[in-house]
Amino acid sequence: MPPGLLRGGRSLLAKYPRSSLPELKPYDGPDAFRRWARESYQVAVDFAYGYGIETRSDPNKDMDPDRLVGNMVKYILEGISPVDKAPEVPAEYWKKLQYEAHRRIALAGYRIADLIIAAADRIFADRALAGKVLDAMPRHGPTN
Repeated sequence: MPPGLLRGGRSLLAKYPRSSLPELKPYDGPDAFRRWARESYQVAVDFAYGYGIETRSDPNKDMDPDRLVGNMVKYILEGISPVDKAPEVPAEYWKKLQYEAHRRIALAGYRIADLIIAAADRIFADRALAGKVLDAMPRHGPTN
């Protein structure tokens, strides 16, 4: 892992501890993904699209999706615009955008970590149960 990425992750964890994210709830099944998507959509509607900034059609809308997402990430995290003549963005909006983007990245990181830990716990429990079942089974055949 690149050292800068690790530092950035640690910085986000320090800036946004779990206790600062009231929407961070335990994973409760596949509906959580729908809830998270609606939550992100609402953030976009309330904040990004509701700020009154002039919008323009993206000249790169037919670009390869991976490259397009990369361009958007560069804009959010580094301020590198994906279009040549982007509308002017007020400094206050830019600060709020960075705050919200970093906060959402931290939230997503916690959610991903929680999912991985829950999956590992289930695997461990399944293996432990399988071991108990095998140990409880009567043995047949030669017993040296």
